[in-house]
Amino acid sequence: MTGNKLKRRDFIQISGTVALGSAFIFPFEKVLANETDKKKEKGFKLSRPRWIIYENGSYDLISEEIILKNCRPSINGQGVMPRNVFLGDSPKGKRIVYELPEGFLMLDLKTNNDSISIGAELSGFSRAPRWFHPISQAEVFGVNRFFKQGYGTGNECGVFPIPRLEGLSGNILTNEATWSHDSYLSFAFLGKNETIAIGNIDHSRFLHRSTIYNRIHQKGLVNQIIDDEKIFFESGMLLEDIKIDNEYIKLPELYFYTGNRAYETMLELAWKISEGTNARQSSITSYHWTGKTGEANSFEKIQTKIDYLHNLEPSIPLHSVIINKGYCKIGDWLEPNENWPGGLDRAAREIFKDGYRAGIWIAPFVVAEDSKLFKQHPDWTIKNYQDKPIPHSIDGEGTFYALDGSHPGFQKYLRKVFGELRKSGYIFYETAYMDWGLIDSWDIKRAKPGRTSVQVFHDVLQLIREEIGMGSMWMMDRTPYGAAIGYADIVRINKTLQSPEEWNDPAIQNMIKESYYSHYFNNIFWQNSPGEIFLSDSGGNLSENEILSLALWQGILGGAIGTNEELDKLDSKQLRFFRFLEPNKRQQNAYLPFWPDEDEIKVAVRVYKQNRSWGVLFFNDKDSSVERTFNIADLIEKDDTFVYGWYPEVPIAFGRLAEIRITLKPHQSRLFYFSENNEYPPGDLTLGGKESDGL
Repeated sequence: MTGNKLKRRDFIQISGTVALGSAFIFPFEKVLANETDKKKEKGFKLSRPRWIIYENGSYDLISEEIILKNCRPSINGQGVMPRNVFLGDSPKGKRIVYELPEGFLMLDLKTNNDSISIGAELSGFSRAPRWFHPISQAEVFGVNRFFKQGYGTGNECGVFPIPRLEGLSGNILTNEATWSHDSYLSFAFLGKNETIAIGNIDHSRFLHRSTIYNRIHQKGLVNQIIDDEKIFFESGMLLEDIKIDNEYIKLPELYFYTGNRAYETMLELAWKISEGTNARQSSITSYHWTGKTGEANSFEKIQTKIDYLHNLEPSIPLHSVIINKGYCKIGDWLEPNENWPGGLDRAAREIFKDGYRAGIWIAPFVVAEDSKLFKQHPDWTIKNYQDKPIPHSIDGEGTFYALDGSHPGFQKYLRKVFGELRKSGYIFYETAYMDWGLIDSWDIKRAKPGRTSVQVFHDVLQLIREEIGMGSMWMMDRTPYGAAIGYADIVRINKTLQSPEEWNDPAIQNMIKESYYSHYFNNIFWQNSPGEIFLSDSGGNLSENEILSLALWQGILGGAIGTNEELDKLDSKQLRFFRFLEPNKRQQNAYLPFWPDEDEIKVAVRVYKQNRSWGVLFFNDKDSSVERTFNIADLIEKDDTFVYGWYPEVPIAFGRLAEIRITLKPHQSRLFYFSENNEYPPGDLTLGGKESDGL
């Protein structure tokens, strides 16, 4: 600590009235849901758990069902060991000040209008710790399941039951009785009738991670029996040991939203995060075509597609046509190969002439070993502490390196690349392998140290957005989620779907799961892209029913709609189906009434206000037939309504129903049209709610 350190007396004065040797208890309160919440008529309510603070600096979070007991902050995985603890008031609740050997830590336990939160500040620290958790070692009670969000594109998210092992026997090493699950961006506890959703609202500086884990003890000699199992939770930030200016840092606030419905509670947290990160929500819903990955790419192929679309009647009103990878060596983005006579400028003009946004694929953080860029500037790559470039990937296509976002030369080069592409007319950018740009600064030697990996990542995102302009559409693939908010218009949420294989292909199963569980932030952080939509079998083993089910599921959710099909090889029925999937320009989500449950059938509901109607999709993604009856009141905000069978069959009227019985074979779906006015589905209405001349 230096001469300008904050003295203990001064810090305590900031803390307000001090109370030693006491505990503070704040009452549990119910609050009204946000007035804009569309399901408030269905009984959704937010509530605020109470804080209980103890004289030793530990605290509890108490809600109606869920309890987090004996919480305390930790630094680098160890609970803080304060010399002194001071309890006092803060503007929105109570404050705990810990006097530590390195300086002071202050926690504000706040009670807000619709939530509770923890604010944290460090003073007197010359460097930040590597990890800091404002809540750790919290013992968990009243929880049956938990939701975990994956790190980014394709990384597993979902709802998982909490294993209960007490009373089982066996060796803990062979039976894997101990477990731990990490969650990024958001996390949720799910009780019987209550959900607590947890997340930071600022992702511009630090990676946020929550972890739930167990600890067990065994007894016995021959048959070891688990007789004591406890569940714990922690949530914190990767600070990466950066230098702290003026020995003071205020950390992002950790929010806890509590509600009686899981989906709506997650929505509340998502909206709060979007406000704190300036998420982009102004773009039209994307409707695009892109070339297939791995196929030869050329100006001639693009020109053929443009000519076909120009002459097609009725037309397909795509917004964007995207040039996929393969037009240059990876890294030499402004030097297209011989398949692009006239360069990328000519291709952009041809796309633009027919009324489409010109789009292009680029991997800004990746460089191939055989590229000119790598040969001329190997010093721009990520290096180890021996100053040697670290190969990031070696495969059949070659050796590839990650570029260091902190290097001034690399930043200048990226400005030139995106600036030139924008001048050429490209206003849609698909940036891939974005995770290569977010590498823990602790593990590598940076050209310019002193910033966290998230800050370096944001520096690059900011310069890209400055060059492409605020009006350009930006789709990110293979990206970490938290750091992308505020820059991305679209994010691919699942692993790449190259071409249809069998139903149980991991990429297809990943798409179904990620699109379902990540739907709570669709059109809030960005438009979710569930990958390219299949319109034909293309030599795979998917049935016509399976192709239809996948496409309807991807289409009804309300995210970006895109395909890489050879449109000129599709028949009229397939083309009409793609027109039916056209999204509305105004972003609108489907509602998932039974999220996060996955019992037998996935259900998605789309509202068409202009027609006082709804599109309702029942989707059986399981390997066995299912039969189930649903109450209409559980699907829409009406006790009964007029029901019609919808696409792809000729609309059939079933009359006014209060419940609907659904029977589906494996991988089958059924789409219905619910009408308040007893009207058949309009012939020009798309699944996205747009009136189209092409149907």
